[in-house]
Amino acid sequence: MQNVGEGRVVGGLSWRSLAKWSAVSAVVLLLCTLALLTANAAAPEGALVAASEVTAALALVLGLVAAASGLAHFATSRPDLRRPLLFLLAVTLVVFAAHMYIIDSPPAFTAGSVSGSVGGSFNDSALSISSELRGSTLTVNVTDVGSNAVGRLSLYFDNASLPASGLSPEVTPDDPLQPSSSSGLGFPTSATGTWTVGATSGSSTLTADYETLTCYHVPQPGDAEGLYGCIMDETYYVPAAMAILSGEHCAPFQDACNLEHPPLAKVLIAGGIAVFGMGDFGWRISSVVAGTLSIPLLFVLMYLLSGDRRLSYFATLIFAADILFFVHSSAALLDVPPVFFTLLAFILYFKPCGLWKMDNYMASGILLGLALLCKETAVFAIAAIVSFELLFEGVSLRESFVRTAEVAIPALLVFAGGLQVYGSLFTPASLPWFYQRIAFILSYGSGLKGPGWCLYASPCPNGPYITPLNWLLYYEPVAYLVIGVTVSSAASVVTYASVAYYGVSNQLIVWMTFFWVPVAAYPLVKGKWGLALTRDERVGALLVTWFLWSYLPYIALWLYGRVTYPFYILPAGPALAAGAAFFVTRPWFPRKVALLYLAGAFLLFFIYFPVKDFLPVYLRALIAR
Repeated sequence: MQNVGEGRVVGGLSWRSLAKWSAVSAVVLLLCTLALLTANAAAPEGALVAASEVTAALALVLGLVAAASGLAHFATSRPDLRRPLLFLLAVTLVVFAAHMYIIDSPPAFTAGSVSGSVGGSFNDSALSISSELRGSTLTVNVTDVGSNAVGRLSLYFDNASLPASGLSPEVTPDDPLQPSSSSGLGFPTSATGTWTVGATSGSSTLTADYETLTCYHVPQPGDAEGLYGCIMDETYYVPAAMAILSGEHCAPFQDACNLEHPPLAKVLIAGGIAVFGMGDFGWRISSVVAGTLSIPLLFVLMYLLSGDRRLSYFATLIFAADILFFVHSSAALLDVPPVFFTLLAFILYFKPCGLWKMDNYMASGILLGLALLCKETAVFAIAAIVSFELLFEGVSLRESFVRTAEVAIPALLVFAGGLQVYGSLFTPASLPWFYQRIAFILSYGSGLKGPGWCLYASPCPNGPYITPLNWLLYYEPVAYLVIGVTVSSAASVVTYASVAYYGVSNQLIVWMTFFWVPVAAYPLVKGKWGLALTRDERVGALLVTWFLWSYLPYIALWLYGRVTYPFYILPAGPALAAGAAFFVTRPWFPRKVALLYLAGAFLLFFIYFPVKDFLPVYLRALIAR
């Protein structure tokens, strides 16, 4: 007889068993994908990349099956959790849909077409084409005369496709035609091909369908190659992901390697490109998935700690309104995957369970190691959980040290091991050992001296500049990518942004820090150090510790003279959102005011939403963002 908690049976398996085995199979396939890409790195081979695409796609399908069957299990076995599950499903789908709406904005490829008579020359703003037909031999020359590179090119003779392999060089996203202005730099600006064609009618037509690269930076004098990427630092991380896929061996400061940061986030970007192809969708999808799933993970963490659904609902919604987190989740950047792994690690840390032969502390450490492998700043998350354990868990000092060791040691081993694997595959001549790579990361980071970005949008050669003090106060939104459009008519001239990615925190979230931190910290400074805390006090202690470790180190780095960019506060995003929710859900806080606060946070999010094609032009011009 089936246990009541097992839920409905599908194909002889309970929902729980289906979720378990689907998840295990997905992990195994992901490991196979990693092994194939590792083998490709050691000896590049197209078949290995093709096989990795299949295993990664299957892992994605099984992961979705695991998620769906897990939801079904909880819905059938825990009727009391149906409302939270529906809430999380709705929020997750809305956030994911919002990401999908903008994921190709701006598009990496812009299609074009030009045609003319065979035997002459014709052109448009992107291509100039000349052709000659002698008997059955057709010769075509294509030259890029625009301002963008051309990454795909298809030629048609009287509507019959001419094999792309006939062109020399063959035009692909990896080897695009460069604008004529790049001539003399050693990059191809034209391609020539010869084909044998059939009988003609005497007035044959030649057509070229092409795609210009709008998220590609053409090479400049001294560059080794052009760089893909549109939004902020995508121009560093997309080429680094492409280098991983190609098995390219790297040296410090080589353009396509980005050795100043650990590799895992770039490996995830490479996986998206391998599965979904070279383009904006492929290189952004891993950040989109990590960012989207981080939203419900914060709910799970808060509910696990507090048991308070209202607090958990508010924390989730406020986090979803975090502009900075959403924008970074929408781009091929490094900052969101470590937050995802950190949230998973914190959930496991506070949820006693066994995973194979590991307890929850070791499993949490492994996930924190993965967060470190995404970006080295995840070390502050480890410091936060260690500090919380030693100061506030209220157990013996010996037990606290054992727990922290179970977390810290696996985290450091995963970090060192991951760096060593990457170094052995990609950097044998320059940084062959993990400790050399760590030394390089630290040296590079400490050498980034300077004032950083301007506090206001206007030119500021002498300041003022954005500092960590401004992160919690105010700074002019930093334009990561803004494309303006001007519409002229006889009556008026209207200007608005067709695409606008801004790096800015939601001020209504960060300003709340000045309220919730004192409220959460008050019981702690009142003599609760090392003593058992109430459930509510425990939540406040974690949030304060998490926030302080995500913020105060940057104050120290700023005083040292190291550049501190405002997006460095992003790892504190979950703590800031949960802290704001902690404050507005206090029993003494008016409920209507809490709802107004939440509405205001989403209004700011809407104002800075990157693409607003759904609005009429006059409203887009009025918003001016």
